[in-house]
Amino acid sequence: MKHEKIEDLFLKSLEENISDAERKELSGAMEADEQLAKDMSGYLIMREEVRRKRPATFGPYFASRVVAKIQNMKVEIDKQIMFFFRRYQLAALGVLVALLTINIVFSDQLNLPSVLGLNDDNTADEELVSFDFYNHFNE
Repeated sequence: MKHEKIEDLFLKSLEENISDAERKELSGAMEADEQLAKDMSGYLIMREEVRRKRPATFGPYFASRVVAKIQNMKVEIDKQIMFFFRRYQLAALGVLVALLTINIVFSDQLNLPSVLGLNDDNTADEELVSFDFYNHFNE
């Protein structure tokens, strides 16, 4: 009998009852071929390792742990954001000071509104109010 057919017969014997003739044929083939007998014992060992003794579970309080992790996700994200900005706060402060220095150097007057770019006149606000988006969009 072919090797594959013997393997199929052996696997069939694991799942259901086989006839006496098939059983004799299987035992005779396993006695005749030592490698085949080793392969079949390997199948048995693998089958026992894979078979579960108890049902699979995620452990006790799985649902409550998942809910707690989801609720704590916001806190974790906030901590990561704070860590990121804490790492680069000195560089950001340096950039801010450099931009203010450039603005002071190029400003016309040395008062706070002109340094920060604030206008006292309301011409910019009037321009925004009188701007007609519909007319400019169609032109």
